[in-house]
Amino acid sequence: MKRRALLLSALSWSAYAVSGGARADARRRTPRLVVLDWGLIETLLALGVQPVGVAEGQDYDASVVSPLLPHDVADVGLRLAPSLEMIQQLAPDAILINSSQESQRALLERIAPVRAFTIYSDAGAPFDRSVKVTRELGTLCGCEAAAEALIARTQTALTTDRARLAAHCASHDASAMRPVYIIRFFDARHIGVYGARSLFQDVLDRLGVRNAWHGATDYWGIAVAGIEKLSNPSDADVLTIGPLAAGVGGLLASNRLWHALPAVEAGRVANLPPFWGFGMLPSAARFSRVLTDALLQMPHACDTGGDKT
Repeated sequence: MKRRALLLSALSWSAYAVSGGARADARRRTPRLVVLDWGLIETLLALGVQPVGVAEGQDYDASVVSPLLPHDVADVGLRLAPSLEMIQQLAPDAILINSSQESQRALLERIAPVRAFTIYSDAGAPFDRSVKVTRELGTLCGCEAAAEALIARTQTALTTDRARLAAHCASHDASAMRPVYIIRFFDARHIGVYGARSLFQDVLDRLGVRNAWHGATDYWGIAVAGIEKLSNPSDADVLTIGPLAAGVGGLLASNRLWHALPAVEAGRVANLPPFWGFGMLPSAARFSRVLTDALLQMPHACDTGGDKT
């Protein structure tokens, strides 16, 4: 009987080990998460963690683009007004929000513990904050190594893109390229311009590319301006983030002010695909790559000694 008991014990331990003992340990299992912020969602997916529910999942892929959201993730409604009933049915271990969604905490905590993460704030630096939050998510989900790998991949990608830009200029300095405006059209006359406190500004800084916009920005790093503001400095390139709102393309085609802009006259406008301007490291790496490709294709992209203010 002793021998049989020992044999059964050994077989049980073998099965535990084969199934991945640590994985079977309830303390280390991946938590069931409902996530109401797309930056947190893209980061979790990049870490190999699939939430059980997300806010506005039907629109996520069109705006964030990559990584794509698996089809079996439940959509719990609006980011600022999710379905509490749906979230409760999912029985999450935790609900993740960004700090601007704190007003929902009291209601959400009736269902599960709430974790709020600060990525965007008046203090800016969303890239550095994204690094910090990526590590926190790695700890929460028991995938610390994956978090460190994501951080390293992102930093390597930006370093590589900076080197590509520098090699393109005779001075081997990316700052020798013309300054750029990063814009999103609201209508044919008004734009959102990305500047200080935006993720895109942090990427530009790491690439050594000068932002032509030095004006004030809001909490998210965006300023609202008329398209005439894009005329100064006259040597700036213009990169527009898609998609254009319905009808804007047609209106721009006949907009004399738009066609009078130096960048438009010189053909120094590039149309970029959609980006989530409030994302984290996956958005930063993708923006860096696409921006670098666009700048390398821009005619006469390097400066000839123009204004660098």
